[in-house]
Amino acid sequence: MIGIFGGTFDPIHNGHLHIARSVLSLLNLQQMQFLPCARPVHRDSPRASGEQRCAMLELALAEEPRMHLNRLEIERGGLSYTVDSLREIHRAGDTSLVLLLGADAFNGFAGWKAPAEILRLANLAVCIRPAIEVDPEVYPERRVDTAEALAARAAGAILLLEVDAPDCSSSAIRTDIDAGRPTPCLPAGVAAYIRKHHLYRRAGD
Repeated sequence: MIGIFGGTFDPIHNGHLHIARSVLSLLNLQQMQFLPCARPVHRDSPRASGEQRCAMLELALAEEPRMHLNRLEIERGGLSYTVDSLREIHRAGDTSLVLLLGADAFNGFAGWKAPAEILRLANLAVCIRPAIEVDPEVYPERRVDTAEALAARAAGAILLLEVDAPDCSSSAIRTDIDAGRPTPCLPAGVAAYIRKHHLYRRAGD
Protein backbone atom coordinates (compact mmCIF):
# COMPACT_ATOMS: atom_id res chain seq x y z
CA MET A 1 0.00 0.00 0.00
CA ILE A 2 1.06 3.55 -0.77
CA GLY A 3 0.11 6.49 1.43
CA ILE A 4 -1.07 9.74 -0.17
CA PHE A 5 -0.56 12.80 2.02
CA GLY A 6 -2.12 15.88 0.43
CA GLY A 7 -2.00 19.48 1.61
CA THR A 8 -0.65 22.92 0.89
CA PHE A 9 2.60 22.29 2.82
CA ASP A 10 3.04 26.05 3.15
CA PRO A 11 5.56 25.23 4.60
CA ILE A 12 6.24 21.54 5.30
CA HIS A 13 7.03 21.14 9.01
CA ASN A 14 8.05 18.57 11.62
CA GLY A 15 4.44 17.76 12.46
CA HIS A 16 3.82 16.62 8.87
CA LEU A 17 6.95 14.46 8.98
CA HIS A 18 6.00 12.91 12.33
CA ILE A 19 2.53 12.01 11.05
CA ALA A 20 4.00 10.46 7.89
CA ARG A 21 6.53 8.40 9.87
CA SER A 22 3.84 7.22 12.29
CA VAL A 23 1.40 6.19 9.57
CA LEU A 24 4.13 4.44 7.56
CA SER A 25 4.91 2.38 10.65
CA LEU A 26 1.36 1.78 11.92
CA LEU A 27 0.07 0.66 8.50
CA ASN A 28 3.31 -0.89 7.24
CA LEU A 29 3.11 1.14 4.03
CA GLN A 30 5.52 0.79 1.15
CA GLN A 31 5.96 4.55 0.84
CA MET A 32 4.34 7.89 1.56
CA GLN A 33 3.76 10.31 -1.32
CA PHE A 34 3.46 13.98 -0.37
CA LEU A 35 1.02 15.61 -2.79
CA PRO A 36 1.17 19.43 -2.58
CA CYS A 37 -1.89 21.09 -4.10
CA ALA A 38 -1.71 23.83 -6.70
CA ARG A 39 -4.82 25.76 -5.59
CA PRO A 40 -6.75 24.39 -2.61
CA VAL A 41 -10.53 24.24 -2.89
CA HIS A 42 -11.47 24.82 0.76
CA ARG A 43 -8.84 27.29 1.98
CA ASP A 44 -6.85 30.37 0.96
CA SER A 45 -4.19 30.13 -1.72
CA PRO A 46 -0.69 29.28 -0.42
CA ARG A 47 1.72 32.11 0.28
CA ALA A 48 4.69 30.30 -1.30
CA SER A 49 4.60 29.29 -4.95
CA GLY A 50 4.17 25.69 -6.04
CA GLU A 51 7.83 25.45 -6.99
CA GLN A 52 8.94 26.89 -3.65
CA ARG A 53 6.77 24.45 -1.72
CA CYS A 54 8.12 21.56 -3.80
CA ALA A 55 11.68 22.72 -3.13
CA MET A 56 11.01 22.78 0.62
CA LEU A 57 9.43 19.32 0.46
CA GLU A 58 12.46 17.93 -1.38
CA LEU A 59 14.72 19.33 1.34
CA ALA A 60 12.56 17.90 4.12
CA LEU A 61 12.27 14.46 2.50
CA ALA A 62 15.90 14.12 1.38
CA GLU A 63 16.81 11.78 4.25
CA GLU A 64 13.48 9.92 4.35
CA PRO A 65 13.86 6.96 1.94
CA ARG A 66 10.18 5.94 2.14
CA MET A 67 8.82 9.44 1.61
CA HIS A 68 8.53 10.96 -1.86
CA LEU A 69 7.32 14.15 -3.50
CA ASN A 70 4.48 13.76 -6.01
CA ARG A 71 4.25 16.89 -8.21
CA LEU A 72 1.07 15.81 -9.99
CA GLU A 73 -1.21 18.61 -8.74
CA ILE A 74 1.45 21.33 -9.09
CA GLU A 75 2.11 20.30 -12.69
CA ARG A 76 -1.61 20.00 -13.49
CA GLY A 77 -2.36 23.45 -12.07
CA GLY A 78 -5.79 24.88 -11.33
CA LEU A 79 -8.00 23.84 -8.44
CA SER A 80 -6.75 20.64 -6.81
CA TYR A 81 -9.46 18.00 -6.41
CA THR A 82 -8.35 14.83 -4.65
CA VAL A 83 -10.52 12.56 -6.79
CA ASP A 84 -8.82 13.80 -9.98
CA SER A 85 -5.39 13.08 -8.50
CA LEU A 86 -6.35 9.60 -7.31
CA ARG A 87 -7.65 8.78 -10.80
CA GLU A 88 -4.30 9.80 -12.31
CA ILE A 89 -2.29 7.88 -9.71
CA HIS A 90 -4.39 4.80 -10.47
CA ARG A 91 -3.84 5.20 -14.21
CA ALA A 92 -0.08 5.35 -13.54
CA GLY A 93 -0.28 1.88 -11.99
CA ASP A 94 -0.44 2.53 -8.22
CA THR A 95 -3.76 0.98 -7.26
CA SER A 96 -3.46 0.15 -3.55
CA LEU A 97 -3.74 3.57 -1.93
CA VAL A 98 -4.34 4.98 1.54
CA LEU A 99 -5.38 8.63 1.65
CA LEU A 100 -4.39 10.47 4.85
CA LEU A 101 -6.88 12.94 6.28
CA GLY A 102 -7.01 14.97 9.46
CA ALA A 103 -10.14 14.67 11.58
CA ASP A 104 -11.32 18.15 10.59
CA ALA A 105 -11.00 17.34 6.87
CA PHE A 106 -12.73 14.00 7.37
CA ASN A 107 -15.68 15.66 9.10
CA GLY A 108 -16.27 17.62 5.89
CA PHE A 109 -15.47 14.71 3.57
CA ALA A 110 -19.07 14.19 2.41
CA GLY A 111 -18.93 17.69 0.88
CA TRP A 112 -15.83 16.95 -1.23
CA LYS A 113 -16.01 16.38 -4.97
CA ALA A 114 -17.10 12.75 -5.61
CA PRO A 115 -16.47 11.27 -2.13
CA ALA A 116 -17.99 7.94 -3.16
CA GLU A 117 -15.50 7.67 -6.02
CA ILE A 118 -12.63 8.55 -3.69
CA LEU A 119 -13.69 5.57 -1.59
CA ARG A 120 -13.69 3.37 -4.71
CA LEU A 121 -10.10 4.44 -5.38
CA ALA A 122 -8.54 4.43 -1.90
CA ASN A 123 -8.81 3.52 1.74
CA LEU A 124 -8.79 6.40 4.25
CA ALA A 125 -6.59 6.77 7.31
CA VAL A 126 -7.97 9.52 9.53
CA CYS A 127 -5.42 10.97 11.94
CA ILE A 128 -7.25 12.03 15.07
CA ARG A 129 -6.24 14.18 18.00
CA PRO A 130 -8.05 15.08 21.24
CA ALA A 131 -8.93 18.63 20.17
CA ILE A 132 -11.24 17.52 17.34
CA GLU A 133 -14.10 15.03 17.66
CA VAL A 134 -14.75 12.81 14.65
CA ASP A 135 -18.31 13.09 13.32
CA PRO A 136 -19.93 9.66 13.92
CA GLU A 137 -22.30 10.25 10.97
CA VAL A 138 -19.56 10.30 8.29
CA TYR A 139 -19.50 6.87 6.62
CA PRO A 140 -19.80 4.81 9.84
CA GLU A 141 -20.49 1.66 7.79
CA ARG A 142 -17.05 1.95 6.14
CA ARG A 143 -15.02 2.01 9.34
CA VAL A 144 -12.65 -0.75 10.39
CA ASP A 145 -10.84 -1.21 13.68
CA THR A 146 -7.35 -2.42 12.77
CA ALA A 147 -4.53 -1.86 10.30
CA GLU A 148 -4.92 -5.49 9.23
CA ALA A 149 -8.58 -4.95 8.33
CA LEU A 150 -7.62 -1.87 6.31
CA ALA A 151 -4.88 -3.76 4.45
CA ALA A 152 -7.35 -6.53 3.58
CA ARG A 153 -9.45 -4.08 1.57
CA ALA A 154 -8.43 -2.76 -1.85
CA ALA A 155 -10.36 0.46 -1.20
CA GLY A 156 -13.30 1.89 0.69
CA ALA A 157 -12.26 1.19 4.29
CA ILE A 158 -11.80 3.95 6.87
CA LEU A 159 -9.49 3.59 9.87
CA LEU A 160 -9.21 6.14 12.67
CA LEU A 161 -5.61 6.47 13.87
CA GLU A 162 -4.41 8.18 17.02
CA VAL A 163 -1.20 9.99 16.09
CA ASP A 164 0.53 12.03 18.80
CA ALA A 165 2.04 14.72 16.55
CA PRO A 166 4.03 17.77 17.72
CA ASP A 167 2.01 20.96 18.14
CA CYS A 168 3.02 22.53 14.82
CA SER A 169 0.95 24.31 12.20
CA SER A 170 1.94 26.01 8.97
CA SER A 171 -0.18 29.08 9.77
CA ALA A 172 1.51 29.53 13.17
CA ILE A 173 4.92 29.12 11.54
CA ARG A 174 4.11 31.82 8.96
CA THR A 175 2.94 34.14 11.73
CA ASP A 176 6.12 33.54 13.75
CA ILE A 177 8.36 34.14 10.74
CA ASP A 178 6.48 37.33 9.84
CA ALA A 179 6.92 38.55 13.44
CA GLY A 180 10.62 37.62 13.50
CA ARG A 181 10.10 34.93 16.13
CA PRO A 182 12.01 31.62 16.06
CA THR A 183 10.09 28.41 15.43
CA PRO A 184 11.26 24.91 16.42
CA CYS A 185 8.84 23.27 13.99
CA LEU A 186 10.89 23.49 10.79
CA PRO A 187 13.47 21.02 9.47
CA ALA A 188 16.83 22.77 9.28
CA GLY A 189 17.02 22.72 5.48
CA VAL A 190 13.54 24.17 5.16
CA ALA A 191 14.31 26.94 7.68
CA ALA A 192 17.45 27.84 5.70
CA TYR A 193 15.49 27.90 2.42
CA ILE A 194 12.86 30.21 3.93
CA ARG A 195 15.57 32.60 5.17
CA LYS A 196 17.40 32.56 1.84
CA HIS A 197 14.27 33.32 -0.18
CA HIS A 198 12.71 35.72 2.38
CA LEU A 199 9.46 33.76 2.47
CA TYR A 200 6.52 34.59 4.72
CA ARG A 201 7.77 38.11 5.53
CA ARG A 202 5.83 41.32 5.03
CA ALA A 203 6.60 43.18 1.83
CA GLY A 204 9.64 45.39 2.34
CA ASP A 205 11.04 43.38 5.28
